[in-house]
Amino acid sequence: MFRHLARPLLATWFVYGGVQSVLEPEKRAERAAPVVEPLLKEAGLEDVRTTDLVKAHGVATVAAAAVLALSRTPRTAGLVLAGLTAATVAAGRPFWLEQDEVRREEQMELFLKNVSLLGGTLLAATAGHSPRRKARAKALKAKEQAKAEAKKGAAVVKSEARHAKRAVKKRT
Repeated sequence: MFRHLARPLLATWFVYGGVQSVLEPEKRAERAAPVVEPLLKEAGLEDVRTTDLVKAHGVATVAAAAVLALSRTPRTAGLVLAGLTAATVAAGRPFWLEQDEVRREEQMELFLKNVSLLGGTLLAATAGHSPRRKARAKALKAKEQAKAEAKKGAAVVKSEARHAKRAVKKRT
């Protein structure tokens, strides 16, 4: 019950952040540039713009958050969001590069918020997926299927009995 409420609540932050990344990527790209641009150069991808990466990250985040909110494939969505959040943690809030103490403190607080969200996505990816729960669900499904087949078999027997009665009446 709580999972069905918790997943959309967790997803709201990711949807909001992803939409902001798509609509206004410049500010986020500026923050990520000191970390991302050296990596792009090292990989030989000088033509790739940081703003384009921020936009792509935003679109992927919105998509994964929507899937998580709808609880379609929560484990996969949670793991995708965890990976996207890890990238944000690493590149989005490089508090260690800040010279100003006040600014460093602000950035570290936001960094830790992102780390907390990373933990939340990992919980969302694993919550309610224990092997025992899956086994119980499978057993319940098998029981319901057997019950339906028995009901169907009883209906066939009943129908055959009616046909036999009619045949006997016709003979007499």
